[in-house]
Amino acid sequence: MPSTDESPKRSGLSNQLFELLKVVFTLLLTGLIGGGITYYYQNRAHRDEQELKELETARESALTFLREVGDILEQRRHHAFRCLYAIRDQAPPDEIEQLWKDYLNAVNAWNLKWNLYRALVLEQFGPEMQKRFYDEKADAEGIWEKCSITGKLIIFHNALSEFHKQSPDKPAQDPRQIEQLYTSIAQDCYAFYSEVIARIQEGRVGKRSWTAPEKEKR
Repeated sequence: MPSTDESPKRSGLSNQLFELLKVVFTLLLTGLIGGGITYYYQNRAHRDEQELKELETARESALTFLREVGDILEQRRHHAFRCLYAIRDQAPPDEIEQLWKDYLNAVNAWNLKWNLYRALVLEQFGPEMQKRFYDEKADAEGIWEKCSITGKLIIFHNALSEFHKQSPDKPAQDPRQIEQLYTSIAQDCYAFYSEVIARIQEGRVGKRSWTAPEKEKR
């Protein structure tokens, strides 16, 4: 028969083994939880860093677009303005024709990149801004108040062309009406540039431009 003191010894060993297992299990559980938490925050920090890099890249692309489209559009408006007043003030024919040539060159430069600009507006600033740049349905109707910047440029170009080639046999066009069209386009361009700058500053560019801000969702 086993001695009477073997039972307490076994009980003591079991208790020690149980305590050891508890320590090992606690260490493993702590390691798993700690490792999981560390991985979560490291992954989150990496994701945030990646998003910041993507946002900065989108901002740089948006600024590059704004500079280019703004420059070429302002050149077109500048040459149109000079043509309008040269024709109105009956400048020498040679001067008018040179200004008209400069204007048409600016128009051609705009037309060559127009499809690219339309795609970039959509990519960088979303569908709402693209409609302000070009609205196929509204522009096809030809109603000035409803037209986008592109539609108004086309209407203005047609009016200026008629003013440029007007016949002495027909009643002279009123240049003030064309001036009003020019002023309206200038205001639209200014509003468009301002909105683009605001979106760049707020980070609503690239894929973020397709998500409405909270104040617009409410």
